[in-house]
Amino acid sequence: MVRKIIQVITYHGNTDTWFQPKDLPKLGKDLHTIYCHLYHMDVLSHLREHQLRSMCTSARYERHEANHVLFYPDSIATCWYILLSGSV
Repeated sequence: MVRKIIQVITYHGNTDTWFQPKDLPKLGKDLHTIYCHLYHMDVLSHLREHQLRSMCTSARYERHEANHVLFYPDSIATCWYILLSGSV
């Protein structure tokens, strides 16, 4: 059985809301992954490097099993998503 993985970047606008000290070892790798994806997005191409890096520190890289629901219609938004793989 092949499982599909959904990969997303969620942007919360405040790093204090999403990471704990136990998360620090993987944070460097996640930040690099986030930066690489955002750097190649046309919609963000007008940002300077320091602006993009600042944005990355407020984002979170997530992987979810197939059929995981990220949000529901008419729900109040608390962040925005950039879908890297998977479908809507």
